[in-house]
Amino acid sequence: MSVLQAALIALFYAFARSAFNAGLGGYVLAQPLVAGTIAGALLGDPIRGAQIGGALNLGTLALSQLRVQVGPDVALIGYVGVPLMLLSGLRPESPETAALFGALVVFGVALNFARGMFNTVVAHWADYFADQGDISIVALLNVVPTQIWVVLTSFLPALFILLFDAPTIAGIAASIPAWIQLAMDWSRHLLAALGIAMSLRLVMQGSSIAYFFLGWLSAPYLGLVQATLLGSSIAVIHAFLARRRTEANAEMLVADVLPSDQAEAYLPEQRLSPAELQSSFVLWMFFHDAGLNFERFQNMGFAAALAPAAKRLCEMASERVTLLRRGLTLFNCEWTFGASLVGALIALEERRANGEAINDAELVGAKTGVMAGLDVIGGTVMLSAVGSLLIAAGVALADRGSLIGPFMFAFVQSALVLAAGFASFQLGYAQTRRFGDWARANNWLRPALFGAMRLGAFTLGALVVVLVPITLPGAGTIQIGAAQLAVQTRVLDAILPGALPLAATLAMGWLMRYRRVSPVALLGGCLIVAVAGAAIARALGWV
Repeated sequence: MSVLQAALIALFYAFARSAFNAGLGGYVLAQPLVAGTIAGALLGDPIRGAQIGGALNLGTLALSQLRVQVGPDVALIGYVGVPLMLLSGLRPESPETAALFGALVVFGVALNFARGMFNTVVAHWADYFADQGDISIVALLNVVPTQIWVVLTSFLPALFILLFDAPTIAGIAASIPAWIQLAMDWSRHLLAALGIAMSLRLVMQGSSIAYFFLGWLSAPYLGLVQATLLGSSIAVIHAFLARRRTEANAEMLVADVLPSDQAEAYLPEQRLSPAELQSSFVLWMFFHDAGLNFERFQNMGFAAALAPAAKRLCEMASERVTLLRRGLTLFNCEWTFGASLVGALIALEERRANGEAINDAELVGAKTGVMAGLDVIGGTVMLSAVGSLLIAAGVALADRGSLIGPFMFAFVQSALVLAAGFASFQLGYAQTRRFGDWARANNWLRPALFGAMRLGAFTLGALVVVLVPITLPGAGTIQIGAAQLAVQTRVLDAILPGALPLAATLAMGWLMRYRRVSPVALLGGCLIVAVAGAAIARALGWV
């Protein structure tokens, strides 16, 4: 392979990982079937590249749903693994291919860790400008520094790896100590706990506290989707009962937005133009994952999508500050189905700007409560169901020596993803406006927001289990005489499953609320604890 060929393949890999592919990176360009076809074409054998990529794609489909917080880089496997296999003559089922695959997974974890950590720092930079109400800078931070870093951590590493052979790459990956990988895992999990704790500062009030603990208790046994359905049912019943005694229920009153007499004077006089709505959708479509980080995930992409609405609706600097602070809380959702939530929240921001009594906790709770279910459903429909069928058809055609398969998959999948994202955004905005008008006219708006905030607290509790899976390596065994005690499974999980994630999350929330420790200081503390903990685990022989 010439340096020019390696550089061109590395450029395609960087483009697949960037935010400038209209949301098609993970769904189309990063899939090994497409990546293998492109790499094979640059090496003079597109059909063989498509066949190798297709064989790898059947094994990496599940990884495609895992974003930066989990680790593996599917695009790296396609754009780097296929050329190395093609030139080395390796077959997909050979042991050498398995070793190469494992090496690329390790490299992908390391590269994604570098991107996620950098974006986490940029997210705190965005917090600084959000406190000044600078909408444009917050939106730019989501794009400029993050994408420069993506290019640097994509093009250069891919070029470096492509200039070596498969056994050399496998040997380099095998030399990375296990405790380093453990430190990266713990860093991701602790930062996710910090992001959840930052959202809890807004929604943990009144009966929401009970919802949070109920979500945490139910998630290990029910799973995220089923637990969210349970939380939704409880929140709906609670809201219905609260509506029947609104005057006696202090939690239904909103005193931090507008006095009740002004709230009654709500007039929908400000409305975003179609051009402003389309701008929000385009910003979300392109840059939803641009600033993806370990702490609050897509928070910068979500805040950037609110920029056109914020400029139109927020006349005072204080209003822009509060809107940006809400937007920069934790957000993590599959982008096509998640577009409906972006549109819905823009409609709610529109109502608030027009005088509706909607507070910060209700908006953050609504966002958090719905995003988890949409994330799972979107990933299941767009990739596990539709995507897997299209990939299987494309692989079958590629195995017969036809390039129609990869092109068919790329075209149909791209059309479906873009159409689903656009329709979802429009539906979310329009239906939320209609529901808001109906709910206000029928005295259901306050109960609906009441339930949404509590569902958000419930979901945050469930996310503690899902996003903060802190575990001790090897179950944390301790030698006691001739016996070994597994601290994780025999002690902590036996007493209370998920105790470590909950303790980490609550500790950070307590430090921020009662000790006034800044999130930036906790960010540094998370890294120190992760590295020190991994070093101790190594000393104890756990890794």
